[in-house]
Amino acid sequence: MEPEAQTEEAAVTKIVNVPITKGKTTLAVNLDELPDDVYTEIVLQGLKVLLNRGTSKVTKTTYPVAAELAAKAVEVAQTQLELCKTSKIKFTGGKKKSGATGAVMTEARRLAKALVKDELKRAGIKISHVEASEITKAANAYLETERGATLIAQAQKNLAEREKVSIGDVLDIKSIAISPDLVAKAEAKKSKGGTLSAKQAGMVKSKGKPAQATAH
Repeated sequence: MEPEAQTEEAAVTKIVNVPITKGKTTLAVNLDELPDDVYTEIVLQGLKVLLNRGTSKVTKTTYPVAAELAAKAVEVAQTQLELCKTSKIKFTGGKKKSGATGAVMTEARRLAKALVKDELKRAGIKISHVEASEITKAANAYLETERGATLIAQAQKNLAEREKVSIGDVLDIKSIAISPDLVAKAEAKKSKGGTLSAKQAGMVKSKGKPAQATAH
């Protein structure tokens, strides 16, 4: 039973769903059905794309000397090759989505950002010297890796545990004041169907008529 199960599983992993861009769908390709020469060509073309990632930034402007430009391009390609060997590349189609909800991904991203900040500190880089967008970008990239998948699982566990906790018996939630200004801004954003800019948020006015001065 076990050998048969292993063989069946191996066959499944050799099915690649190739995106057909204009068809807005994917085409399932069984790699076992491809001749060796075609398979080799596929590997070549795929590696050509993967290993050249990042080389677009290696330009004549930055490296005016041809030999230096070529050496840098090879260096970038070698780095990409090492990423391929450790599954740390950016997957664009073949890797399954986590299927996590927005709430889970928000929690996972929070955890990932904390890890990125810890790594920056270890590298002697001040957090205040790094744009928040760069930290978020690094966190998102981490979540796309295999170790990132573990963090997403941890986020799911965190949310599940949080749902079990209720503070309603010790805290009167209704006693927390609601800001009319924030309500107005939220309603304005909802009516426009988009996100308000900081400037627009500050310009939102109350729906009520302005009070008029009373004559004495």
